[in-house]
Amino acid sequence: MKQFALLTLTGRDQPGIVARTARVLFESGCNIEDSSMTQLRGQFTIMLVLGMPEKVSDEELRQQLQAVAGEMELLVHLSRIEDVPSAEPSGEDADACYINVLGADKPGIVYRVTRTLEEVGGNIIDLQTQTLGSAERPVYAMIITAELAADVEPVRQRMLEVARDLGVEITVRDADAPPL
Repeated sequence: MKQFALLTLTGRDQPGIVARTARVLFESGCNIEDSSMTQLRGQFTIMLVLGMPEKVSDEELRQQLQAVAGEMELLVHLSRIEDVPSAEPSGEDADACYINVLGADKPGIVYRVTRTLEEVGGNIIDLQTQTLGSAERPVYAMIITAELAADVEPVRQRMLEVARDLGVEITVRDADAPPL
């Protein structure tokens, strides 16, 4: 039976983090099954789901990763996980959509949009945010990829209400629709 682990590394962004981490994983016989890596305000974060060979112990892999982490001042966390499929929304006709938010930065945007998505039975697959603009005029951008239990149109209507309440732009697009 295939074994899996979740690996996270975080620290100040610098060249070589991904390459050095990937080298350790390759040399250990691990396979990167899923990944998310990003830079946030000068900090770099890696999240990986690894296929783990039986011959490699958690402690052995931690020690090998710690050598890289020590050189690059990174925090490392490794934990075994079960191979569980992603959560599925209720209903047989699950559909994917993209939700884009753009507007003046203020507290509550992520909460209101994600709460509304939960209320309509949506499941977030990916969520990214970024503050753009200047310190005097910050603009908040958010992109969500979600699975829906129902048609995208009711989601679009609910998000229009949220957009009016927050004073931001929110667009909801079916994942099958051509890009704008």
